[in-house]
Amino acid sequence: MKENFKYYAKLSGIALFSFLKINVLATLITITVTIIEFFILTKNIDAGHSGHVSPIPFLILTFFTRPIGSLLWYLTFIFSPFIFFALSNKYIISKLSHQLITDKSESLINPFLEKTFQKLQTKQPQILKNTGDFSLNKLKIIQEIQNDKTENKWLRKIIVFGMKKIKLNDVDFQQENQNFNDIIKEKTIQSLKNMSEPSKKLIWIVFAIQGAILLFIWLTEY
Repeated sequence: MKENFKYYAKLSGIALFSFLKINVLATLITITVTIIEFFILTKNIDAGHSGHVSPIPFLILTFFTRPIGSLLWYLTFIFSPFIFFALSNKYIISKLSHQLITDKSESLINPFLEKTFQKLQTKQPQILKNTGDFSLNKLKIIQEIQNDKTENKWLRKIIVFGMKKIKLNDVDFQQENQNFNDIIKEKTIQSLKNMSEPSKKLIWIVFAIQGAILLFIWLTEY
């Protein structure tokens, strides 16, 4: 138990460090880019018409002066934080999943799944007849895991993350007496093992898009 607590603390530290590293960098770059873009967009606006107006009319005037650039600036300013937040969360879950499945898949994932199965044993059918049976029972398992506050939140998130990636292509629903618990456990662990090393590729693509928007605003008059 003490060893597991230390391991969960390690996972939390990895998650916190990754979250701060990605989002602090993203925030700094987004603020810098949007400030530069704003000055480029407004540098040629007649101060005689805009010097004494409130921000909203000034922004409207900027939009009519450079509509495409203003729209891109607005989209960068508004949506970048949400995109980086979503991508950083996905990266963190992937990183923790890879870490967990490499270190302690047998000692943490299997016991937790067995405990969850026992709770739902009376509600689960003994035989899987079709894809609908499988999907319905998988949702019940996911719901039970998400509601089990006695377990570490990262372990629950990782297992749910793996379960949602389960595919049924190789399940023979004509085979008799299939064990749902064995299938869901095996496929959950396999889906986590099949994940490649976590990558920041999508995050860097968003940075590249921000740079492209900045170049567009800088080099064009639209």
